[in-house]
Amino acid sequence: MNQYWQSLSDKFDAMSSREKWLITVCGFVAVIMLMVTLAIDPILNKVSVAQRQLASIQSSNQILQGELLQLTARLKQDPNKEIDIEYKRLLKDSQKLSEQLSGVVDQLVTPSQMSLLLENVLQQSQKLNLVSLNSMGAEQLRSTQGDASNTYFIHPVRIELTGKYFDVLAYLEALESLPVKYYWRKFHYQVEEYPQARLIMEVYTLGARKEFIGG
Repeated sequence: MNQYWQSLSDKFDAMSSREKWLITVCGFVAVIMLMVTLAIDPILNKVSVAQRQLASIQSSNQILQGELLQLTARLKQDPNKEIDIEYKRLLKDSQKLSEQLSGVVDQLVTPSQMSLLLENVLQQSQKLNLVSLNSMGAEQLRSTQGDASNTYFIHPVRIELTGKYFDVLAYLEALESLPVKYYWRKFHYQVEEYPQARLIMEVYTLGARKEFIGG
């Protein structure tokens, strides 16, 4: 084994300065990517659990709405007790899912506070550089039979910053530890010139109105 490492050492010593520099840089990049995988990925996995819960509620409600529409059409053609009972059951289930979704929204940070929240946490670190922080256009999430009271909007915010790996990680952990909730939509981390890296991510919250998010 010692002979093997000695052989590698001799080969490395025989390389040109440029080759040694390239190998060193590649080694740093490999270490950084491993650190990203071990430290940042668990944070993203934890957030994705809440996103899957929201998607499940939304999907179930959409299926129920389709069944309700079909039964409504059948009631108009052939109203009878059996169809009426099924219709009321589906309507009750739909109302429960709407209440669950409303409960999820109530736990989220409000759209008007989203950008301010990201910026306030960033200001606690003097080592990160904010490149941009932009509110994006609201997107309608769902609509229940034209009832505006059951319509929700996605309010996304895009933030771009630069800094060292551990400073970026500290920022993400600070966001994750906040008492308010939000969702992550996009995440891109790239080492540009070691040890400086660039982080671009989109986070969003939900709101009942198509309001502007300050930022």
